[in-house]
Amino acid sequence: MANKSLLLRHTVEHFYLGIFITAFYIFALPTVVNMDYPGLAGLLLAELLVLAPIICAHLFYRAQQINGNWSLDNVILFRERIGRRSFLLWFVGGLVAIILIYLPLYPVGLVMREQVFGWLPEWYFNPAYGAQAASTLATMFLIAIVIDGLIGPVCEELFFRGYLLPRMSYLKGWAPVVNGVFFGLYHFWQPHNLIALMAVGVILSYIVWKTRNVYLGIALHCTINVLGAAGGYFAVISGVEIGR
Repeated sequence: MANKSLLLRHTVEHFYLGIFITAFYIFALPTVVNMDYPGLAGLLLAELLVLAPIICAHLFYRAQQINGNWSLDNVILFRERIGRRSFLLWFVGGLVAIILIYLPLYPVGLVMREQVFGWLPEWYFNPAYGAQAASTLATMFLIAIVIDGLIGPVCEELFFRGYLLPRMSYLKGWAPVVNGVFFGLYHFWQPHNLIALMAVGVILSYIVWKTRNVYLGIALHCTINVLGAAGGYFAVISGVEIGR
């Protein structure tokens, strides 16, 4: 019964953040678009105004409960040191694994977008929706390198892999699988891409679980998100249509 209670609590902790982010995005987007900014700006605002503050509040609240102060010791776990060579090998191996599993699943997401989630409005999927000028969209992708490439991933990794994952040890070998799947599913604002996100989430969770090093998850997550934002920027300035 104790494990069931913990799993219920951890399930809620995995998903409540996604609900708030998605709600903010849905309600903020009309204002963002009316100001001639793309939908991407709404997601970036959600990361700055919802994701980061809620995660920080959650972690520091737990710090007060556990430590009686603001220290994140005993809150953010899996901070064991590993050698530089091991870190590099895990990083390179993880990056290759993520790329190899994400690339073939990306087209699956496009099919699901049309066949399963076609009833949702275009702005729900298209980061370029509402942009009146390519220069504005390009600027948003540059900003995304910082917000979605650094701030968001650091917060997510500290929360999902540094705080939640080690507390799911009662699931034993299934802990990184459940944590990774839940991490993917929490992205309610990307329903078509959930399969790919779950796969990536499991890889990240497994690596952090095996190494007991959340910094590997941070490094990998930041790298793939920075590459994605930079790729969007270069696509826009090269004249490639985004979101179609």
